[in-house]
Amino acid sequence: MLKIAIVTNNYKPYSGGLVSSIDSFSNELRTAGHKVIIVTLDFLGNNNGNEKDIFRIRCHVRFNYKNNPIAIPFNADNELLGILKDFSPDIIHSQHPFLLGISALKASKKLQIPIVFTYHTQYDKYLHYIPLPYKISEPIVKNLALNYCRKIDGIIVPSQSINNFLNEHSVNKNIQVIPSGILPVFLPQDFKIKEKKKVFHLLTVSRFRKEKNIEFLLEAFSKLDQNKFKFTLIGYGSDLEHLKNYAYQKLNLAESNVQFIEKPEKEIILSYYKSADVFIFSSVTETQGIVLAEAMANGTPVIAFDAPGSNDIIKNGFNGFLVNSLQEMIERILLIAENRRLNELLQFNAYKTGQEYSSEKTTAKLVNFYKLFIRK
Repeated sequence: MLKIAIVTNNYKPYSGGLVSSIDSFSNELRTAGHKVIIVTLDFLGNNNGNEKDIFRIRCHVRFNYKNNPIAIPFNADNELLGILKDFSPDIIHSQHPFLLGISALKASKKLQIPIVFTYHTQYDKYLHYIPLPYKISEPIVKNLALNYCRKIDGIIVPSQSINNFLNEHSVNKNIQVIPSGILPVFLPQDFKIKEKKKVFHLLTVSRFRKEKNIEFLLEAFSKLDQNKFKFTLIGYGSDLEHLKNYAYQKLNLAESNVQFIEKPEKEIILSYYKSADVFIFSSVTETQGIVLAEAMANGTPVIAFDAPGSNDIIKNGFNGFLVNSLQEMIERILLIAENRRLNELLQFNAYKTGQEYSSEKTTAKLVNFYKLFIRK
């Protein structure tokens, strides 16, 4: 049995890929008999003391920026050090190179506990969340992240493209590609070919934010025969109303054809994964895109922009397609919709691909990676 301390700046009440990744791994680690705590920030100011195995660092500075709760800790180094001393983990798993990630690195050196880090994000692609000019923040953030990588013991990356990025920047550490696992609720045990329907159903699951490039998907959909296609967008984010206006007002799409669903329960998302004919995705900032694996696990082929994360899981003509333009996206949608034999082949191969992302399999790889650094 291992004792693992996961340290993250981003956790509930946030949702999204990082939180899903932490939950997937921590739940599976506990199921396997390991002891796991999560240390994060106190975003709401109530310390959420009733959360089992979750410790929140006090934050005297809290505010909202672009509808996101921001919390800045006052005495993170000492608080985190005290938590880790009491828990005495075998390994510390940092999720960020900033704030608590820095405190975790300091604590690992003082306590002589190995520390690993997951490089989740292309940090320079998310600087619009920081209230600083891009030209100032981009080189600072990039260098801070890379320097952090050089100081920790081992690095986990969710895709080969991020591994390549670190190698290109002379990060010479033990690096292993371990994608986030799919939560069991999204992983069916059997496969059934989807029935051919009169209306072909497109789906995306995403945050409704600028970097996700949702307008591109809506524009692609607007070029299709509106009598033969429908499009469901599941997610959340501050751009929701803007995207509705873009769809219904600028593109004149009918609400009966384009449906936005905000923050549904997991079971509802699952039902859409199962019923959709194709999952479409246009983000170019993903390091993995766990929603692609979730869709595939439910027999739904994926058409996505050729970008980091997407090109690790999608094999052209096997479980979906990678595209580089609006016209290519439209052509691939029509190809799958009109070629039933190809459609069924893609469904089966997508399902088989999704099974490789089970949380059980990816967590086993994570444990083996931890053991490289633990001296017992």
